[in-house]
Amino acid sequence: MAASKMDHLERTASEPRDKSLHVVTLAEITEVNDQVRLFRLELSTPLRFLPGQWLDVYVPGVPKAGGYTITSPPSSARPSASGDPSSPPSQAFVELAVQKSPDPPAAWLWNDPDLITYAELRVRVGGSFVWPPPGINVRSLRKVVFVAGGVGVNPLMSMLSSLAEADRPFEVQFLYSLRNDEDRPIQAHRMLFVERIASIFATGRVRGRLQLFLTGGVGEGDGEEGVVWCGEGEGRKMKFSHRRMTVEDVASAAGDASERRFAVVYVCGIPTMTDEFVQKLADPQNGFGMEPHRVLCEKWW
Repeated sequence: MAASKMDHLERTASEPRDKSLHVVTLAEITEVNDQVRLFRLELSTPLRFLPGQWLDVYVPGVPKAGGYTITSPPSSARPSASGDPSSPPSQAFVELAVQKSPDPPAAWLWNDPDLITYAELRVRVGGSFVWPPPGINVRSLRKVVFVAGGVGVNPLMSMLSSLAEADRPFEVQFLYSLRNDEDRPIQAHRMLFVERIASIFATGRVRGRLQLFLTGGVGEGDGEEGVVWCGEGEGRKMKFSHRRMTVEDVASAAGDASERRFAVVYVCGIPTMTDEFVQKLADPQNGFGMEPHRVLCEKWW
């Protein structure tokens, strides 16, 4: 008999998490594509979390929690005053990106939006895959490398958004691999967070570079570059490589051996990719010899 798949609470039992639950309102649902939805959860009280953390999410009628990473920065979870004294503060919220799944909490979130919008959910903050990197003096960093596979982009989106809110002395390299199985021309707005990430770099809010790797479809693995358009009208051209991302791509982004001493790498993706990249980046004999505490990872399942 096959072993049953662990649920979110079992898988994260050893992770730190808050003791208290918060009641939130599911205020808005946006469908990115037929596999991913964005959820805006409005808060009645401020919620404290670090970029990269997730929520235990309890939905109506489902006894067990689902686990979904917060994709918005911590600043969004605090009410902010507008420039007009007569206007009320903006509503505090957190954003989640949830992939379609038969798992009961996710299945509930993929109900008809008209049936679940404005429902009350209960949430609790948890997780240790966070910015700033534990045990590292951020002021000593020269490079931050984010490595995302598929919906592994979620915690890194929160981190990048947070970094974009203030001037940073270091460079950010963002490597993002995702699959395009749609039978239509490639459209950035249907690729999770591509436009948002590209905009952060294009407007200079973060110094560095976004590299896209697309798999699936005709031509995968040929190494050829293509272009995806970001934004309305003419928009901006975003180049992509039609192949899988490799650990050599990540090591190149982190720099040579002397530069890696002042770098940190965050990797989030499926377990096979994450395990391979982390092992090779930190292997001093057959890999790239980064200090293990400078290579942080989280896996999505």
